[in-house]
Amino acid sequence: VESIMDGEDAGPARAKLPILRRLLASGLPNPGKFEDVNAEARKMFTLNSFEGLRLEYQRGLSQSFGVGHNINLQPAQDQFGTYDFAANFSSGKHLLLSQTQTNGDLQARYILSATENLTMQIQSQLTKTPHQSNAVVNVDYKGSDWSLTAKAGSYAQFGLSYLQSVTRNLSLGLDFMYVGKLPMNQPPFYVSTGALRYSTNRFALVSMLTDNRSQNSLDLTTSYVQRVRDNLTFGTELKIDLPRAETTCSLGYEYSSPLGAFKTNITTDGKITSLFEKTLSEISGITFSAEVDNAKKSCKFGVGFQLLQ
Repeated sequence: VESIMDGEDAGPARAKLPILRRLLASGLPNPGKFEDVNAEARKMFTLNSFEGLRLEYQRGLSQSFGVGHNINLQPAQDQFGTYDFAANFSSGKHLLLSQTQTNGDLQARYILSATENLTMQIQSQLTKTPHQSNAVVNVDYKGSDWSLTAKAGSYAQFGLSYLQSVTRNLSLGLDFMYVGKLPMNQPPFYVSTGALRYSTNRFALVSMLTDNRSQNSLDLTTSYVQRVRDNLTFGTELKIDLPRAETTCSLGYEYSSPLGAFKTNITTDGKITSLFEKTLSEISGITFSAEVDNAKKSCKFGVGFQLLQ
């Protein structure tokens, strides 16, 4: 029997195996997760601006466990300040993040890196507000030239996203999310998004079409981010509400120097947001935030301090 297998069947089987491997391995790079398809534009046009005074203190108690304290003091009429306590634990393939606020709200996230290609994430929120506590489970799988994410959670929620490399620079993807059981007898809805990304090591061009049935909207968003120099990046983003024929355009830049990092974006509806981040030492930093909204006739300014120990 062994002679027959070696002489007749083993030859064709071994010949077919390299062909199958060549078909499955395209040699294209992995495109990353769908949620990061427009990471460059989101980083430039979604600045974390704040108002008042913000203090952040993080301390590592061991190689695996650390805590953090965040204090925000702001000139608001209903709430003058908030305090958040964070506790983080990391060990091997396991990562646990948590944040507790003074009003009793708790947010927690658990990440398991099961293998090099498979990651599971559980995110939950507990709050005193009725019908707002929820939990979501994500499973991410990274293939050779594609990525797949499956999601399930509260409110009969489930979602699926897929991103595929077509060439070394071009990737296409789809994302779908359905929420079937909302509180207060709200009707179910779904959100679907198609994305196209063309990028090199110097620029990224992304176009996304989103059909949001919860708001009865169909939005087309196109962004272009160009790295002019290693320390200078420019970008633009165009958002079109197709049913209402409303358009918003944004321009932004990021510049880093020994003095610090500058980030600014401006939109056609008259909103300007700027951040300046300066590293004072290996364990400390300072941030200045400013936002002017001409449409709302409002202005916000903030100063933040960060300390690591």
